[in-house]
Amino acid sequence: MKKKQLKISFQGEASRAKHGLVMIFDLEGFSQFFNQPDVQSYITNYLNRIFECISISMEGGTAYWAIDEKNAGKLRPLSVLPSHVKFMGDGALYIWTPAKGAKDFDSTFMTNLVNRLWNLKTYFTVVVEKCAEDVPVVELPKRIRFGLARGTIYELSRSDNNAREYIGFCVNLASRLQRYCPELGFIASARLGLSEEALKQHGYTKVIAKNLKGFPKEIVIVDENEFKALPTATKNSLFEEIAKK
Repeated sequence: MKKKQLKISFQGEASRAKHGLVMIFDLEGFSQFFNQPDVQSYITNYLNRIFECISISMEGGTAYWAIDEKNAGKLRPLSVLPSHVKFMGDGALYIWTPAKGAKDFDSTFMTNLVNRLWNLKTYFTVVVEKCAEDVPVVELPKRIRFGLARGTIYELSRSDNNAREYIGFCVNLASRLQRYCPELGFIASARLGLSEEALKQHGYTKVIAKNLKGFPKEIVIVDENEFKALPTATKNSLFEEIAKK
């Protein structure tokens, strides 16, 4: 019998540069959860719950985890939906490109996406309680972490299975941001372009991530109150505040 060749290969050249928005999420404690007895019987139930929440945040529906909170409750679909989604074992990669005919993302879409993901991160304990209804194990992942970045992406077409893969500065950056400060759990690159007015209105602030591997002194967006509540040692080791003019 001929042995199947285990090789990844790509067709032709990478696509021309595209403008993209990248979100990567990770489930903290997923490995510990997965190592529990008989978890194979429940893993799909758990993951389906999590991806349902992500889908509601983007495609609309009832955000039961924060129904009484601002920007939650009954959500309308975002004006732009992801063009690419990839499961990554303990999380997933989402990529958006501007709507057809548009050169960029509008500010309302960007603000809504940021707020919805922050809400899901903040009220994730409610999702965990929902998961516990049909996932009878003790060590469920208790936190979800998000990293967002924006910039140039390139599409690669695989010749071995016709799938699409993406590379680019912002893909790497979103991955780094997602794991940079677990105590926050939500960090977005300032390259998203949210206005100062939007940041102030929704309680975000800009700071400098000074020890982000491969990215020297990246300006990022974090929740202002959560940042202030960080231990002083954590703030000093990971961030610098932006000098006010």
